[in-house]
Amino acid sequence: MGVHAWPYRRPLNRINAEPWRTDETTGSPLPSALPSWDYTTDLSLARVVHLDLDGIRKDCGLPEDALLRLSVRYWPSTSRIRHVGFTSSVSLHGQQNVTVIDMIATGADLGGFLTIETTLDLADDISSDEPFVAHRAGSILWSDQVKVHLEGAAGLLPTAPVSFAEAGLPQGAAWYVSMDGSDWLQAAMGSLLILLNTDNAAVRRALASENEESAPLLWDTLGVDIVTDLVGRALDDESFDDDSDDSDQDGDLTMAGLVKSLVRTYLAFPTESPKDAMRRLRDERRGDPSRFRAQVQKGVGFPREVAR
Repeated sequence: MGVHAWPYRRPLNRINAEPWRTDETTGSPLPSALPSWDYTTDLSLARVVHLDLDGIRKDCGLPEDALLRLSVRYWPSTSRIRHVGFTSSVSLHGQQNVTVIDMIATGADLGGFLTIETTLDLADDISSDEPFVAHRAGSILWSDQVKVHLEGAAGLLPTAPVSFAEAGLPQGAAWYVSMDGSDWLQAAMGSLLILLNTDNAAVRRALASENEESAPLLWDTLGVDIVTDLVGRALDDESFDDDSDDSDQDGDLTMAGLVKSLVRTYLAFPTESPKDAMRRLRDERRGDPSRFRAQVQKGVGFPREVAR
């Protein structure tokens, strides 16, 4: 494994960053995945960073009055566009606790895997004749990153456990993605329902217990099917309008908006608009449906590794 050699000195054990939380005082630690998230939900995050300011300046060879800056930026894997969530200048001495309060990551900017980076850098240029001392503003003295997997569709799609035998659906199936008609301008919440087959033993066990060993892979597979099915239907439907509004007259997300959200979150390239991605995916699906499904698997990160 390679080792990064910095061109200037950095602090040693002078910074202690507490875990990110969903609220400054009462929130739980930020998990590695947020299965209930959807793109209409903003993330409110907080953490406390303990700084030994005199020790940091000493380790780095900086003047006692060197101005430091603590910052937080975040970016989704779907666009890689950097957003600044927090920034604060640090000019005091001794030990100081810096609290990142009510940092908001806008849901509409997120998707896929969210990376949150905290940095301590030099806020202003300094003059120094000492070797290996940072002197340019923006020189990063310390940083850490955390990643959170966001489930772009889970919070939007209603599910219902039903007996497929009683509903007249294939009895051995696990689920059925039910879409009401082909009007893409209908509200998604009133047009879409994921039916889970309670006659299926694996589905029944997964619904009954969060600790069911096979449940994560089962729900991951459902996620692949949802994205493949909904986006695939739109790609096959000539009436689907890539330029349609994402919301209906009441402000609810439409089926077209949901499809474009799935494309933007899982299938579009970083610099690609949902419209351009739809055109590319339509050609890929027509030429090789299996490749399209493989693209979905890659986009949603299937299968995810389950922590043990």
